Amino acid sequence: MAEDLMREIHTQLNLITNDLAALPREDRIAWFRRTTYAQPLNFLKEISGTTYAVRAFFDEEAQENIVEKVQRIVLSKDSAEM
Repeated sequence: MAEDLMREIHTQLNLITNDLAALPREDRIAWFRRTTYAQPLNFLKEISGTTYAVRAFFDEEAQENIVEKVQRIVLSKDSAEM
């Protein structure tokens, strides 16, 4: 039963991904804006007795996307450790 459910979930995700890939960029962005949570990305998370406050801020005029930013941070950290 669980395997069937996981297979169906993956099938549905693949269908959504394929549909989105076929859309123009503007339409994909509009789809994500319609389907994402309206709540801010702020929350508290307790891990091993320590509470972390997580807050996300977005710069509307940013010159890089999140993937580029993470790659830049990780690569700069890797090169600093060498």
